[in-house]
Amino acid sequence: MLSRGVHLFLIIGNLQMSSFSAFQKDHVIGVEIEHRFKTLPAVTNKVTDLSTLEVKSTLSQLHTDLQLFDLHFEWLNKVSKNRKHATLPKLAELIHHLKSLKFSLQRQMTKLQVSRLPIPSPSLPPIDVNEWEVAQSSLELLQKFRLFCDWALRVFLSLKLRH
Repeated sequence: MLSRGVHLFLIIGNLQMSSFSAFQKDHVIGVEIEHRFKTLPAVTNKVTDLSTLEVKSTLSQLHTDLQLFDLHFEWLNKVSKNRKHATLPKLAELIHHLKSLKFSLQRQMTKLQVSRLPIPSPSLPPIDVNEWEVAQSSLELLQKFRLFCDWALRVFLSLKLRH
């Protein structure tokens, strides 16, 4: 699973980077982003923490974080469909791969008898947002997901090397 997890994170990383690049071509990036998503996972660990991670608790936390990102991307998908946004196909592809990764992670957690953490209810913005709010939300979500993918990939590689 850990090697499959690494592979899926690479796929997701490439997808979200291409979505981010497509988004950059159509939108102004140099502006300050309003942080609308208060319940997105925040990467607070340092590289030095990688050597002390435990498999079960780490997989539980990654699963919870993926669930939260999934809920946020589903929100973005819903508001983007309302606007027929140009990045909708890439967003749908990213959501598909995210769900695939979540499923693989759940299977591995079942094998290792890892308990799932409760998923906190996200505080999502309303569905009736204007185009600028969709653009800001997309950018914030992709930036935070990019950081999460980078961290998760490092975690999987670290766990794979130790086990």
